[in-house]
Amino acid sequence: FEKVYIHGLIRDKEGQKMSKTKGNVVDPLDMIAKYGTDALRFSLAIQTVPGSDIKFDESRVEGYKHFANKIWNASRYVLMNLPEDFELKEVFQTELKPEDKWILYLLNETIKKVREGLESFDFSKSAQALYTFFWDFYCDWYIEFTKERVYKGNGKTREAAFNTLIYVLDRALKLLHPFMPYITEEIWSYMPTKNRESISLAEFPKPIKEFEEFEETAKEVDFVREVITSIRNFKTALDLPVTKKLEAYFKGDNDLTNALLEAYKSQIERLARLEKFEKTERRPEKSLVIPIKGGEIYVSIGGVINVEEVLTRQRKKKEKLLKELKRVEAKLQNSRFLERAPKEVVEKEKRIYEELKLELEKIENLLRLLSS
Repeated sequence: FEKVYIHGLIRDKEGQKMSKTKGNVVDPLDMIAKYGTDALRFSLAIQTVPGSDIKFDESRVEGYKHFANKIWNASRYVLMNLPEDFELKEVFQTELKPEDKWILYLLNETIKKVREGLESFDFSKSAQALYTFFWDFYCDWYIEFTKERVYKGNGKTREAAFNTLIYVLDRALKLLHPFMPYITEEIWSYMPTKNRESISLAEFPKPIKEFEEFEETAKEVDFVREVITSIRNFKTALDLPVTKKLEAYFKGDNDLTNALLEAYKSQIERLARLEKFEKTERRPEKSLVIPIKGGEIYVSIGGVINVEEVLTRQRKKKEKLLKELKRVEAKLQNSRFLERAPKEVVEKEKRIYEELKLELEKIENLLRLLSS
Protein backbone atom coordinates (compact mmCIF):
# COMPACT_ATOMS: atom_id res chain seq x y z
CA PHE A 1 0.00 0.00 0.00
CA GLU A 2 1.15 3.53 -0.71
CA LYS A 3 -0.65 5.04 2.28
CA VAL A 4 -2.35 3.45 5.29
CA TYR A 5 -4.62 5.48 7.58
CA ILE A 6 -5.20 4.21 11.12
CA HIS A 7 -7.81 6.02 13.22
CA GLY A 8 -8.34 5.86 16.96
CA LEU A 9 -10.78 3.60 18.78
CA ILE A 10 -14.46 4.47 18.90
CA ARG A 11 -15.40 4.35 22.59
CA ASP A 12 -18.71 5.01 24.34
CA LYS A 13 -19.57 8.55 25.47
CA GLU A 14 -17.94 7.97 28.88
CA GLY A 15 -14.68 6.99 27.20
CA GLN A 16 -15.06 3.27 27.96
CA LYS A 17 -14.04 0.67 25.39
CA MET A 18 -17.10 -0.85 23.71
CA SER A 19 -17.77 -4.52 24.46
CA LYS A 20 -20.72 -6.90 24.49
CA THR A 21 -19.95 -7.70 28.13
CA LYS A 22 -20.44 -4.08 29.16
CA GLY A 23 -23.50 -3.76 26.93
CA ASN A 24 -22.29 -0.47 25.49
CA VAL A 25 -21.85 -1.52 21.85
CA VAL A 26 -23.53 0.77 19.31
CA ASP A 27 -24.68 -0.79 16.04
CA PRO A 28 -23.96 1.67 13.19
CA LEU A 29 -26.94 0.27 11.27
CA ASP A 30 -29.23 1.42 14.10
CA MET A 31 -27.73 4.91 13.90
CA ILE A 32 -28.17 4.96 10.11
CA ALA A 33 -31.81 3.90 10.41
CA LYS A 34 -32.44 6.62 12.99
CA TYR A 35 -30.39 9.56 11.69
CA GLY A 36 -29.22 8.72 8.17
CA THR A 37 -25.89 7.62 6.71
CA ASP A 38 -24.66 11.15 6.02
CA ALA A 39 -25.22 12.31 9.60
CA LEU A 40 -23.30 9.32 10.99
CA ARG A 41 -20.43 9.72 8.52
CA PHE A 42 -20.10 13.45 9.22
CA SER A 43 -20.29 12.90 12.99
CA LEU A 44 -17.42 10.39 12.89
CA ALA A 45 -15.35 12.48 10.47
CA ILE A 46 -15.57 15.68 12.52
CA GLN A 47 -14.47 13.80 15.65
CA THR A 48 -11.57 11.98 13.97
CA VAL A 49 -8.62 13.91 15.38
CA PRO A 50 -5.18 12.37 14.69
CA GLY A 51 -3.86 10.55 17.75
CA SER A 52 -7.16 10.60 19.67
CA ASP A 53 -9.97 8.13 20.29
CA ILE A 54 -13.60 9.07 19.65
CA LYS A 55 -16.11 9.26 22.49
CA PHE A 56 -19.25 8.27 20.62
CA ASP A 57 -22.28 10.26 21.74
CA GLU A 58 -25.57 9.66 19.92
CA SER A 59 -26.65 13.26 20.53
CA ARG A 60 -23.86 14.43 18.23
CA VAL A 61 -25.16 12.24 15.40
CA GLU A 62 -28.58 13.78 15.99
CA GLY A 63 -26.96 17.22 15.78
CA TYR A 64 -25.46 16.45 12.39
CA LYS A 65 -28.82 15.19 11.20
CA HIS A 66 -29.98 18.77 11.84
CA PHE A 67 -26.99 19.92 9.78
CA ALA A 68 -28.13 17.69 6.90
CA ASN A 69 -31.61 19.23 7.21
CA LYS A 70 -30.03 22.69 7.12
CA ILE A 71 -28.20 21.82 3.89
CA TRP A 72 -31.42 20.49 2.36
CA ASN A 73 -33.55 23.48 3.38
CA ALA A 74 -30.98 26.07 2.27
CA SER A 75 -30.60 24.35 -1.11
CA ARG A 76 -34.37 24.12 -1.49
CA TYR A 77 -34.72 27.84 -0.72
CA VAL A 78 -32.14 28.80 -3.35
CA LEU A 79 -33.44 26.48 -6.09
CA MET A 80 -37.14 27.25 -5.50
CA ASN A 81 -36.52 30.99 -5.74
CA LEU A 82 -34.53 30.90 -8.98
CA PRO A 83 -36.41 33.02 -11.54
CA GLU A 84 -37.65 31.28 -14.68
CA ASP A 85 -35.39 33.47 -16.82
CA PHE A 86 -32.32 32.79 -14.63
CA GLU A 87 -29.14 32.87 -16.68
CA LEU A 88 -26.12 31.14 -15.19
CA LYS A 89 -23.04 33.37 -15.38
CA GLU A 90 -19.56 33.36 -13.95
CA VAL A 91 -19.68 35.43 -10.75
CA PHE A 92 -17.00 37.79 -12.10
CA GLN A 93 -19.38 38.69 -14.94
CA THR A 94 -21.95 40.05 -12.46
CA GLU A 95 -22.01 43.26 -10.41
CA LEU A 96 -21.00 41.86 -7.05
CA LYS A 97 -22.15 43.61 -3.86
CA PRO A 98 -19.92 43.66 -0.73
CA GLU A 99 -21.77 40.70 0.86
CA ASP A 100 -21.20 38.68 -2.34
CA LYS A 101 -17.47 39.37 -2.20
CA TRP A 102 -17.49 38.50 1.51
CA ILE A 103 -18.98 35.02 1.01
CA LEU A 104 -16.73 34.33 -2.00
CA TYR A 105 -13.67 35.26 0.07
CA LEU A 106 -14.80 32.95 2.89
CA LEU A 107 -15.55 30.16 0.41
CA ASN A 108 -12.01 30.49 -0.91
CA GLU A 109 -10.55 30.26 2.60
CA THR A 110 -12.75 27.23 3.32
CA ILE A 111 -11.58 25.47 0.15
CA LYS A 112 -7.99 25.92 1.33
CA LYS A 113 -8.76 24.49 4.80
CA VAL A 114 -10.71 21.52 3.43
CA ARG A 115 -7.99 20.60 0.96
CA GLU A 116 -5.27 20.98 3.62
CA GLY A 117 -7.23 18.75 6.00
CA LEU A 118 -7.88 16.04 3.42
CA GLU A 119 -4.30 16.03 2.15
CA SER A 120 -2.93 15.67 5.70
CA PHE A 121 -5.65 13.14 6.75
CA ASP A 122 -6.96 15.63 9.32
CA PHE A 123 -10.62 14.96 8.55
CA SER A 124 -11.81 16.86 11.61
CA LYS A 125 -10.21 20.06 10.30
CA SER A 126 -11.95 19.71 6.93
CA ALA A 127 -15.33 18.79 8.40
CA GLN A 128 -15.27 21.60 10.98
CA ALA A 129 -14.36 24.17 8.32
CA LEU A 130 -17.31 23.02 6.18
CA TYR A 131 -19.75 23.01 9.09
CA THR A 132 -18.81 26.54 10.13
CA PHE A 133 -18.86 27.88 6.59
CA PHE A 134 -22.18 26.39 5.51
CA TRP A 135 -24.21 26.86 8.69
CA ASP A 136 -22.76 30.05 10.18
CA PHE A 137 -21.76 32.02 7.10
CA TYR A 138 -23.79 30.79 4.12
CA CYS A 139 -27.10 30.02 5.88
CA ASP A 140 -27.19 32.32 8.90
CA TRP A 141 -25.63 35.34 7.21
CA TYR A 142 -25.32 35.30 3.43
CA ILE A 143 -28.83 34.00 2.72
CA GLU A 144 -30.19 36.61 5.15
CA PHE A 145 -28.06 39.37 3.59
CA THR A 146 -29.45 38.59 0.12
CA LYS A 147 -33.14 37.99 0.91
CA GLU A 148 -34.13 41.53 0.03
CA ARG A 149 -32.43 41.19 -3.37
CA VAL A 150 -33.99 37.74 -3.91
CA TYR A 151 -37.55 38.86 -3.13
CA LYS A 152 -37.55 42.54 -4.06
CA GLY A 153 -34.44 43.11 -6.15
CA ASN A 154 -34.31 43.58 -9.87
CA GLY A 155 -31.78 43.82 -12.64
CA LYS A 156 -28.09 43.35 -12.01
CA THR A 157 -28.12 43.26 -8.19
CA ARG A 158 -30.62 40.38 -8.24
CA GLU A 159 -28.64 38.63 -10.97
CA ALA A 160 -25.46 38.86 -8.88
CA ALA A 161 -27.24 37.53 -5.79
CA PHE A 162 -28.63 34.44 -7.53
CA ASN A 163 -25.40 33.67 -9.37
CA THR A 164 -23.41 33.95 -6.14
CA LEU A 165 -25.93 31.83 -4.20
CA ILE A 166 -25.69 29.12 -6.86
CA TYR A 167 -21.92 29.37 -7.29
CA VAL A 168 -21.25 29.02 -3.56
CA LEU A 169 -23.83 26.25 -3.10
CA ASP A 170 -22.32 24.28 -5.98
CA ARG A 171 -18.80 24.45 -4.48
CA ALA A 172 -20.06 23.72 -0.98
CA LEU A 173 -21.85 20.55 -2.18
CA LYS A 174 -18.68 19.34 -3.89
CA LEU A 175 -16.62 19.99 -0.76
CA LEU A 176 -19.19 18.21 1.41
CA HIS A 177 -19.55 15.22 -0.93
CA PRO A 178 -16.75 13.04 0.55
CA PHE A 179 -18.37 13.42 3.97
CA MET A 180 -22.09 13.40 3.04
CA PRO A 181 -22.37 11.62 -0.34
CA TYR A 182 -26.10 10.92 -0.46
CA ILE A 183 -27.65 14.30 0.25
CA THR A 184 -25.07 16.15 -1.87
CA GLU A 185 -25.64 13.82 -4.84
CA GLU A 186 -29.41 14.31 -4.61
CA ILE A 187 -29.25 18.12 -4.37
CA TRP A 188 -26.63 18.43 -7.11
CA SER A 189 -28.90 16.56 -9.52
CA TYR A 190 -31.20 19.63 -9.44
CA MET A 191 -28.43 22.24 -9.73
CA PRO A 192 -28.21 24.39 -12.88
CA THR A 193 -24.43 23.90 -12.64
CA LYS A 194 -24.69 20.12 -13.10
CA ASN A 195 -22.29 19.16 -15.89
CA ARG A 196 -21.50 15.52 -15.04
CA GLU A 197 -23.53 12.36 -14.53
CA SER A 198 -22.58 12.37 -10.84
CA ILE A 199 -21.18 14.94 -8.43
CA SER A 200 -18.42 12.42 -7.67
CA LEU A 201 -17.15 12.95 -11.24
CA ALA A 202 -17.18 16.75 -10.97
CA GLU A 203 -13.94 18.66 -10.42
CA PHE A 204 -13.14 19.19 -6.74
CA PRO A 205 -13.00 22.93 -5.90
CA LYS A 206 -9.68 24.74 -5.97
CA PRO A 207 -8.87 28.17 -4.48
CA ILE A 208 -9.37 31.10 -6.86
CA LYS A 209 -6.58 33.70 -6.61
CA GLU A 210 -8.89 36.57 -7.62
CA PHE A 211 -11.11 35.97 -4.57
CA GLU A 212 -8.18 36.83 -2.29
CA GLU A 213 -8.54 40.43 -3.49
CA PHE A 214 -11.87 40.61 -1.61
CA GLU A 215 -10.17 40.44 1.81
CA GLU A 216 -10.64 44.12 2.72
CA THR A 217 -14.31 44.04 1.71
CA ALA A 218 -14.71 40.86 3.79
CA LYS A 219 -13.32 42.69 6.83
CA GLU A 220 -15.88 45.48 6.33
CA VAL A 221 -18.76 43.01 6.19
CA ASP A 222 -17.42 41.22 9.28
CA PHE A 223 -17.50 44.57 11.11
CA VAL A 224 -21.15 45.04 10.07
CA ARG A 225 -21.94 41.51 11.29
CA GLU A 226 -20.39 42.36 14.66
CA VAL A 227 -22.59 45.47 14.91
CA ILE A 228 -25.74 43.48 14.09
CA THR A 229 -24.76 40.73 16.55
CA SER A 230 -24.11 43.31 19.31
CA ILE A 231 -27.61 44.76 18.87
CA ARG A 232 -29.20 41.29 18.84
CA ASN A 233 -27.27 40.30 21.99
CA PHE A 234 -28.38 43.56 23.62
CA LYS A 235 -32.03 42.60 23.07
CA THR A 236 -31.47 39.07 24.35
CA ALA A 237 -29.70 40.32 27.48
CA LEU A 238 -32.69 42.53 28.28
CA ASP A 239 -35.15 39.68 27.63
CA LEU A 240 -36.57 41.57 24.66
CA PRO A 241 -37.81 39.62 21.62
CA VAL A 242 -35.28 39.73 18.77
CA THR A 243 -38.17 40.94 16.59
CA LYS A 244 -38.76 43.97 18.86
CA LYS A 245 -38.02 47.07 16.78
CA LEU A 246 -35.95 49.70 18.58
CA GLU A 247 -34.52 53.06 17.61
CA ALA A 248 -30.72 53.16 17.48
CA TYR A 249 -28.06 55.75 16.68
CA PHE A 250 -24.37 55.52 15.92
CA LYS A 251 -21.40 57.76 16.55
CA GLY A 252 -18.08 56.74 15.04
CA ASP A 253 -14.69 57.80 16.38
CA ASN A 254 -13.58 58.48 12.82
CA ASP A 255 -14.91 59.17 9.33
CA LEU A 256 -14.25 55.59 8.17
CA THR A 257 -16.50 54.05 10.85
CA ASN A 258 -19.26 56.58 10.15
CA ALA A 259 -19.01 55.98 6.40
CA LEU A 260 -19.18 52.19 6.85
CA LEU A 261 -22.22 52.33 9.14
CA GLU A 262 -23.93 54.78 6.79
CA ALA A 263 -23.24 52.55 3.78
CA TYR A 264 -24.69 49.46 5.50
CA LYS A 265 -27.48 51.32 7.27
CA SER A 266 -30.38 49.54 5.53
CA GLN A 267 -28.82 46.09 6.09
CA ILE A 268 -28.28 46.82 9.79
CA GLU A 269 -31.85 48.12 10.19
CA ARG A 270 -33.29 45.02 8.52
CA LEU A 271 -31.14 42.32 10.13
CA ALA A 272 -30.98 43.86 13.62
CA ARG A 273 -34.73 44.64 13.44
CA LEU A 274 -34.43 48.37 14.12
CA GLU A 275 -37.05 51.06 13.65
CA LYS A 276 -34.24 53.33 12.50
CA PHE A 277 -30.45 53.57 12.59
CA GLU A 278 -29.17 57.13 12.30
CA LYS A 279 -25.90 59.00 12.79
CA THR A 280 -25.75 61.30 15.81
CA GLU A 281 -23.24 63.68 17.38
CA ARG A 282 -24.36 63.13 20.97
CA ARG A 283 -25.93 60.42 23.07
CA PRO A 284 -29.74 60.69 23.13
CA GLU A 285 -31.62 60.82 26.43
CA LYS A 286 -32.95 57.53 27.83
CA SER A 287 -30.54 55.43 25.81
CA LEU A 288 -28.05 52.68 26.60
CA VAL A 289 -24.58 52.45 25.10
CA ILE A 290 -23.29 49.49 23.08
CA PRO A 291 -19.54 49.86 22.53
CA ILE A 292 -18.29 48.78 19.09
CA LYS A 293 -14.89 48.91 17.40
CA GLY A 294 -14.30 52.52 16.43
CA GLY A 295 -17.40 54.01 18.03
CA GLU A 296 -20.61 53.57 19.99
CA ILE A 297 -24.23 52.66 19.35
CA TYR A 298 -26.99 54.25 21.40
CA VAL A 299 -30.25 52.32 21.78
CA SER A 300 -33.33 54.23 22.94
CA ILE A 301 -35.10 52.42 25.77
CA GLY A 302 -37.65 55.05 26.84
CA GLY A 303 -40.97 53.28 27.31
CA VAL A 304 -39.39 49.93 26.38
CA ILE A 305 -37.92 48.71 29.68
CA ASN A 306 -37.82 49.76 33.32
CA VAL A 307 -34.09 49.99 34.05
CA GLU A 308 -34.46 49.77 37.85
CA GLU A 309 -36.56 46.60 37.61
CA VAL A 310 -34.05 44.95 35.29
CA LEU A 311 -31.14 45.99 37.53
CA THR A 312 -32.84 44.48 40.59
CA ARG A 313 -33.59 41.24 38.72
CA GLN A 314 -30.03 40.91 37.38
CA ARG A 315 -28.44 41.65 40.77
CA LYS A 316 -30.47 38.83 42.34
CA LYS A 317 -29.41 36.56 39.50
CA LYS A 318 -25.77 37.52 40.08
CA GLU A 319 -26.05 36.80 43.81
CA LYS A 320 -27.47 33.33 43.13
CA LEU A 321 -24.80 32.65 40.52
CA LEU A 322 -21.97 33.65 42.88
CA LYS A 323 -23.22 31.14 45.49
CA GLU A 324 -23.30 28.35 42.91
CA LEU A 325 -19.85 29.35 41.63
CA LYS A 326 -18.48 29.26 45.18
CA ARG A 327 -19.94 25.77 45.71
CA VAL A 328 -18.38 24.34 42.53
CA GLU A 329 -15.08 26.13 43.23
CA ALA A 330 -14.90 24.57 46.71
CA LYS A 331 -15.51 21.14 45.18
CA LEU A 332 -12.69 21.60 42.67
CA GLN A 333 -10.31 22.75 45.43
CA ASN A 334 -11.11 19.66 47.52
CA SER A 335 -8.17 17.25 47.10
CA ARG A 336 -10.24 14.25 48.25
CA PHE A 337 -12.85 14.93 45.55
CA LEU A 338 -10.16 15.28 42.88
CA GLU A 339 -8.47 12.03 43.96
CA ARG A 340 -11.58 9.84 44.41
CA ALA A 341 -14.11 11.10 41.86
CA PRO A 342 -14.09 9.53 38.38
CA LYS A 343 -12.25 11.59 35.79
CA GLU A 344 -15.51 12.21 33.86
CA VAL A 345 -17.20 13.67 36.98
CA VAL A 346 -14.27 16.02 37.63
CA GLU A 347 -14.28 17.15 33.98
CA LYS A 348 -18.02 17.77 34.19
CA GLU A 349 -17.58 19.99 37.27
CA LYS A 350 -14.83 21.92 35.50
CA ARG A 351 -17.15 22.52 32.54
CA ILE A 352 -19.91 23.70 34.89
CA TYR A 353 -17.43 26.07 36.56
CA GLU A 354 -16.40 27.61 33.22
CA GLU A 355 -20.05 27.96 32.13
CA LEU A 356 -20.93 29.71 35.41
CA LYS A 357 -17.99 32.11 35.00
CA LEU A 358 -19.13 32.92 31.48
CA GLU A 359 -22.70 33.53 32.67
CA LEU A 360 -21.42 35.76 35.49
CA GLU A 361 -19.37 37.78 33.01
CA LYS A 362 -22.47 38.33 30.86
CA ILE A 363 -24.48 39.55 33.86
CA GLU A 364 -21.70 41.90 34.98
CA ASN A 365 -21.45 43.33 31.46
CA LEU A 366 -25.21 43.88 31.44
CA LEU A 367 -25.12 45.58 34.85
CA ARG A 368 -22.39 47.93 33.61
CA LEU A 369 -24.46 48.64 30.50
CA LEU A 370 -27.60 49.41 32.50
CA SER A 371 -25.68 51.55 34.99
CA SER A 372 -24.38 53.69 32.12
